[in-house]
Amino acid sequence: MNRSSINRIVVGVAAVLAVVTMTNARAAESPQVIEAFACNFLDGKDMADLENTIDYYESQRSKMGSDAIEKMRSVTWQVIRGRVAYDLIWLNTNLTLSEWGSATTAIAESKAGQAVQARFDEVLECDASGVYTNEVLYRTEKDLAQDGEFVVESYRCKLHEGQSVSGSDAAIEAWRPVFAGSMESAGTAAAVLRRLPVVSATGFDLNYLVAWDDLQSYADGNSAYQMNSASARPTEMFNSTHRCESALFNGRVVVAPAD
Repeated sequence: MNRSSINRIVVGVAAVLAVVTMTNARAAESPQVIEAFACNFLDGKDMADLENTIDYYESQRSKMGSDAIEKMRSVTWQVIRGRVAYDLIWLNTNLTLSEWGSATTAIAESKAGQAVQARFDEVLECDASGVYTNEVLYRTEKDLAQDGEFVVESYRCKLHEGQSVSGSDAAIEAWRPVFAGSMESAGTAAAVLRRLPVVSATGFDLNYLVAWDDLQSYADGNSAYQMNSASARPTEMFNSTHRCESALFNGRVVVAPAD
């Protein structure tokens, strides 16, 4: 994964994030910063090669001299449905801004980090990357499964002309109780998040993510919400604020925080 563009904007990101505040009271439950890479396998490479690289990365983490590296969780997404131009999305999560800076510096400057980066560069070409703030919009009391695999519903959205994130805030407040009631009736676990780009080459204004245990939970939860007559108003509010492209992914935790 090519981090050169990320390394060049560390100072700029720090300046921007200093004035970003989480609007949701439960936002502290989520990572404050997410780093994402959109990647394709190089010719002749596949998931087995990436698994070997991940094993090597895990063997080298403690040698990079950064506690943030060892606390970092890495996740992959692979598309199930939707128009997605990449084989794989790689995300580094559970980072504060300071921890993100420490991890980025350690990978770039340590011999172990450079060796790991070289291994990744032999397997993946990642020509789009970004750094995002992240906030939890809703989480059911019932926890998601803890087996490290899940399904992600992703909505990448562009604001309509004249609209702002405040329109998203208003739609969220109308949506939240309706979604909560729908999930309770379905008996389904879900976590809903909003990502706001700070530095991004992916061309969207904001991104909504819904995590589900599996495809059946995704289907049951969405059916319950769509059949709830109260969902019409928040849906209209979202549609009047922005236009979104959706995709469905298999998600998997590939590197867990060190014990």
